[in-house]
Amino acid sequence: KVAEALLSEALRRHREKAQGPVVALASEYFQLMTGGRFTRLLVDSDDDKPVLLAQPAQGKAVVVSALSEGTADQLYLALRLAALEVQRSPDRVMPLVLDDVFMTSDDERAANMFKALEKFSAQCQVLVFTHHRHLTDIAERSVQPNALRVHLLTPT
Repeated sequence: KVAEALLSEALRRHREKAQGPVVALASEYFQLMTGGRFTRLLVDSDDDKPVLLAQPAQGKAVVVSALSEGTADQLYLALRLAALEVQRSPDRVMPLVLDDVFMTSDDERAANMFKALEKFSAQCQVLVFTHHRHLTDIAERSVQPNALRVHLLTPT
């Protein structure tokens, strides 16, 4: 019993150490992407399997499966950005390439996601590919002019 308790405690500490910075940073990105509708992410580790929860500005925290498809996509992008940012170091900086990450986003969500990508791009280049022309207008309205370069690829 003592060995089992020690192992459980060691696993809990390892999860907190590994997940803590990523979850904290993902919370910031998620709050930005949702326009403050969600304030933070929580890890419920009461069971053997930790569960990620999203805390809305009003109400009780919800499991990821209860989020709309668009909000869940924002969450997944927030987690990816946070994981990449935590792993980033001056000698290991690569561009981030995203293809049609706005598929489930309305214009407001897309604008907020562009703001989060602008924040992330302070340390590395972000390339976003899309075939939705209206997203360039949203990006131009959402981010600082010096943070955006639009290149249109047209068939010859």
